[in-house]
Amino acid sequence: MKLVATVFEVEPENIAAFRAAAFASAREMERSDPECRGVAIAEDPEAPGFFLTSTLYASDAAAEAHDTPARLAFDEAVRPFVKVRRVRLFDLG
Repeated sequence: MKLVATVFEVEPENIAAFRAAAFASAREMERSDPECRGVAIAEDPEAPGFFLTSTLYASDAAAEAHDTPARLAFDEAVRPFVKVRRVRLFDLG
């Protein structure tokens, strides 16, 4: 299993739009990507505009794939609102 953790920084005026796009796209990713075991989204209450998403994948290959329809749709949905994006992969064994 592999966890993809992504920190997003969003301008204050885009927080609501980012939140809506991220949650809708995460639900679709969980539903349509057979390798996706779940998506969690957290918002930092002390730093408006900072979000953490974590996506658990069944395999290393699935976590490292950047061109799946679900991942592309998520990226496209949130792209207009993202100021900074940092991605890290973690091996969960």
